[in-house]
Amino acid sequence: MDQTWKNFFICFSGGLIFYYLFYDKVPGISYPLFTIFVYVLFYIRVPRKEGKSTWFEKLLLAAVLLLSVTFALYNDFVLLFLNFLLVPFLMFVHMTFARRWHGVKWRNHLFALVMFKTFAETVYCFFTTHQFVRQLGKGLIKEEKINTVKKMMIGLIISIPLLWTIISLLMSSDEHFRLLVGRLPGQLFDENISSIIVQAGVIIFVSLLLFAFFITLGKPLVIRDEAIEIDPVKVDSIIVSTVLLLLNFVYFLYTAVQFSYFFHGDPSSTSLQYTYAEYARRGFTELTIVSLINLSILFFLTHAGTYKNTKLPAFIKLLLSVLVTFTFVMLTSAFHRLSLYEKAFGYTYSRVFAHAFMILLFILLMLAIFKVFKQKFKLLRAMFVVSLAAYVIVNYLNIDKLIVVKNLERYEETGRLDKNYLSTLSSDAIPTLIRYDNEEIHQLLKEKASEMRSISDEWQSYNYSQVKAKQLLEKWNLSERE
Repeated sequence: MDQTWKNFFICFSGGLIFYYLFYDKVPGISYPLFTIFVYVLFYIRVPRKEGKSTWFEKLLLAAVLLLSVTFALYNDFVLLFLNFLLVPFLMFVHMTFARRWHGVKWRNHLFALVMFKTFAETVYCFFTTHQFVRQLGKGLIKEEKINTVKKMMIGLIISIPLLWTIISLLMSSDEHFRLLVGRLPGQLFDENISSIIVQAGVIIFVSLLLFAFFITLGKPLVIRDEAIEIDPVKVDSIIVSTVLLLLNFVYFLYTAVQFSYFFHGDPSSTSLQYTYAEYARRGFTELTIVSLINLSILFFLTHAGTYKNTKLPAFIKLLLSVLVTFTFVMLTSAFHRLSLYEKAFGYTYSRVFAHAFMILLFILLMLAIFKVFKQKFKLLRAMFVVSLAAYVIVNYLNIDKLIVVKNLERYEETGRLDKNYLSTLSSDAIPTLIRYDNEEIHQLLKEKASEMRSISDEWQSYNYSQVKAKQLLEKWNLSERE
C-alpha cells in the first residue's frame, strides 16, 4: 500500500516537472531532459523481473534518445513536429517490449496484440485511477475522516469562484485593499481562472498518465492461447502465378518505354513533345504508389500466405524476383524524374524527403526479395528497424543545410534562386547562408538577424542551432558595419 502511494507521488512529481519544462515554453533541451527523467522513473519503479535486454530493445532505446536530443541540436520544424509525436510512441513501444515481452517467440500479430492490450489497459487504468486512489485512502484513513475531507473539498470547490469574484470586486473598489492583496503571492491573481484550471489539468493529466502506464507495465500480461497461434491465409499457386505473370508483362512494356527515355537524352525532344518540367513532374506520385503496391504484394505472398508444401514454389520465387527488378526500374525512373524537376525548379523539403523515401523503398524491396529466398527471415521487424534507422539518420543530416547548398549550386549554374523559399528555412541553414553570402542572400540574412533577436531566452527552450545562428549573425552584422 505504502509503495503504491510512493509511486503515485513520484508520478505526480513527473507532472510538475513536465509543467515546469514545457508549459508556455518552446521545447528545446527540456525535451531530452524530460525523456531521461521518465526513463529514470521507468527503470526504478518498473524493474526487470526476468531475462536480459535484447538488441531490439536497445535499438528502440537508442532511437528514442537520439530523436529526443534533436530538440536541443536542430531547429527543423517539420522533423521536430514529427519527433514530438513519434518519441512518445517509441517510448511506449520500447517500455512495453522491455517489460511485457518475456521470451516469447517473435510473431507480428502477437507483437501488435501486446501493444494494443497494453494501450487499452493503460487507458482503462487512467480513467479508473480515482477509484484506485479512493480504495488506497480507505485502507489508510478511517471512513469518517474520509467523509469529512470530502465535504471540505466540496465546500472549497464551491467557494473558489465566489471568493474570486468578491475579491476582484473589492480590489477594484478600494486601492488600499488592492495593495494589501498585492503583497500576497501575486502570481495567482495575475492569471485568470481558466488558465489556472488548464495548468492544473496539465499536471494532473501527465501525472495520472505516468501512474497508469507504470501500473500497467507492472502487471502480468494475460494472452489467450488461441490468440498466440493464427491460421495463415491459404494461397493457390496457379492464381498467384497468373496475377504475377500479368503484372510482369505490363511492367515489361512500361520498362521498355522507360529505357527509351533514359538512353534518348533530353525528354523534351521526344516525339511526345513533353517539356522538361512536364516530363519531370509526370507520373512521379503514380510510380511511387505502384512501388508500394508491389512491396505489399511481396509482403503478403512471402509473409502472410501459405502453400501446399508450406514453401514458396520456385516459379513464384522467379516471378517475384522479376517483379522486384521491374520495381527497381520504376523507382529509378521516379528518382530520375524528381532530380530533373529539382534542377528545373529548385530543392525543397518535400522533394528532398521524397528522394529519401524512394531510397528507403529500394532498401525495403531488397529485404522483401531476401525474404523470398529465406522464409524464416522476420520481414516486418526488419522493415521496422530499417525504417526507424533511416528516419534517425535523416534527422541528423541537416536537411536545411543540404537544401541551401543544392539551391546555391543550382544558382551558380542557372542564375535562378528562390529567395522566398530560402527565407522559410530554419536557423539550421544560417551558417551555410553566411558562408555563401552574396548579393542575392544579403537582404535575407538581414531579415534572419532580425528574427533571431526574438528567440526565447528561457533555458528550457535552449537550442544549439538557434544560439549558434544568433552568434554568427551578430558577428556578420558587426563585419557589415565595419
